[in-house]
Amino acid sequence: MAKLSVFSQFFLVLCCFVAINAMPNPQGPKGALVATAESGHFSYDDPNKWKEHNSLCAGEHQSPINIDTRKSKTAKFAPFNFHNYEKSLPENLENNGHTVQLTIDNLIKDLPTISGGGLEGPYEFAQMHFHWGEAEFGSEHKINRKQYAGEVHIVHWNKKYGNFVNATKHNDGLAVLGILIDLQDRDNIAFRHIEHFDGIKTASKKNEKLPYSVPLKDLLPSNTASFFRYEGSLTDARCNEDVIWTVFETPVHISHKQLEKFRQLSDDHGKPLSKNVRPTQHEHDRIVTYSGPEQKTSELPLVFPIYNPAAFAYYPFFPQNVPFMMVY
Repeated sequence: MAKLSVFSQFFLVLCCFVAINAMPNPQGPKGALVATAESGHFSYDDPNKWKEHNSLCAGEHQSPINIDTRKSKTAKFAPFNFHNYEKSLPENLENNGHTVQLTIDNLIKDLPTISGGGLEGPYEFAQMHFHWGEAEFGSEHKINRKQYAGEVHIVHWNKKYGNFVNATKHNDGLAVLGILIDLQDRDNIAFRHIEHFDGIKTASKKNEKLPYSVPLKDLLPSNTASFFRYEGSLTDARCNEDVIWTVFETPVHISHKQLEKFRQLSDDHGKPLSKNVRPTQHEHDRIVTYSGPEQKTSELPLVFPIYNPAAFAYYPFFPQNVPFMMVY
């Protein structure tokens, strides 16, 4: 074979250099945030800018959303089956720099799963994490524009896809239970993970093996038969549109003192994790389905009993025939 001249060798090297630099950079404008999101490093300072770096975040099936109960369609799904949700299993608590995440020891063979509730096939537990805000409004989903104090997300993957990573490549790959958190004065014992937040106060000290475990069923609302269902996405900067969302209508509660413990956590730069909420996204043409009683609890009228109509006699404009019950 004839040897290439020095000029020819130089020309080939130059062509290779140009070709390599012309290839898409996975860490470029579109890929940079995806890569940082996968590694757990992204910011909630301005979630609206995520789409500038990751086009998935500008998709038409993004989460969270405001659930308008007047527009939701009614369906009758079979009850949920929460398999192994009642078991106490070895749990790990982690501060990953943007939330508190709870996982179960991966050596456990029979992990909790969910089925029923309109889901096709069993979905296996992957992790659970929390969302909260600087003030008393920290839920990601809203119902009729009402925002709650926080939100729990219990993430599951569709077992027919073999593993979590493969499941994220399909639009029915993940099933997330969204549990709204209401603020009350009394502690909620189901949130006793909070007692161990000192061990994960910063993301640099992020892992804590819990000396006891809390069964997942303890974190479920009292009523799991009433819920909203829609197709959406992850609510972090990955924005994958691979989630079947279930948002329960009935909230659980947390105390002011317990909620404050979340706000005392910090990321790996020492910055307080005072808020980790993505704003609600446009619904576009998506259908939100409601499964539960014929009339949604969130739409029930306010009823005020009037025991002494004579008390209104002072006001001359008030009608004489005051009904016993007034409905608004």
